[in-house]
Amino acid sequence: MKSLQEAVKKQGEAIASLQETVNRHTLAIEGLQEAVKKQGEAIASLQETVDRHTEAIKSLQEAVKKQGEAIASLQETVNRHTLAIEGLQEAVKKQGEAIASLQQTVKEHGEAIEALQKAVLRLGREVKKLSVEVGSFTNRAGKGMEKAMLKLYKKALELHGVDPRRVVHGFIIDDEGVIEKGKVFEVDFYETNDYVYVFEIKNLADKGAYDQIIIRKKLFSTKYKNKKIKIFLVANFVDKNVKKKLEEEGVEIIASHVIK
Repeated sequence: MKSLQEAVKKQGEAIASLQETVNRHTLAIEGLQEAVKKQGEAIASLQETVDRHTEAIKSLQEAVKKQGEAIASLQETVNRHTLAIEGLQEAVKKQGEAIASLQQTVKEHGEAIEALQKAVLRLGREVKKLSVEVGSFTNRAGKGMEKAMLKLYKKALELHGVDPRRVVHGFIIDDEGVIEKGKVFEVDFYETNDYVYVFEIKNLADKGAYDQIIIRKKLFSTKYKNKKIKIFLVANFVDKNVKKKLEEEGVEIIASHVIK
């Protein structure tokens, strides 16, 4: 009996110890349950965060994809621009070479023009000198030539009732300002009771001769209002158009050749 009681006592102590252990286990389990609950909440929060991150990553991936496409497009554009720039550089290079060639040509032309200008100046001086010499000769020879021309065409003039021997070389003054008041003009003419015969004697009768004859016609018509003015052109050669216009003005033309 005593032995049984001792055994029961030990069992009671063992049960109490187990009860205490169970209580501790219960508290530990409750602690673990609380920790697990918190872990679950943390995991749920993490899951939500991961989901947001996943969405953000997808958005970033889409943005990166679009950026990649944009970069690829830009690269293609840059490549085209590079080719275009290379083409422009080549064109500019060729233009530069052309400009350099043109500059050289312009320089050469400038030198040639300068040489020509110098030559023209020298020629101008020579022409001026020659003009003075020829003018001097013409002044001396002019009157002789006119007389020779009148003699040459003597018969033709006589057929028109003109006596070549009476023709004199003189001057007429523009007293009334028909052309230029006070200006003196050289003329070949002679005067009768009814007529004033005026002569223009030329080797070649051109537009200049026409202008001179019209001026003399105006001057004599103003100065000799009571007499008829009869104008003759005596020439070796006369321009066809000048001949026609002078004939329309009533000018008698005695010439060897009519030229076009």
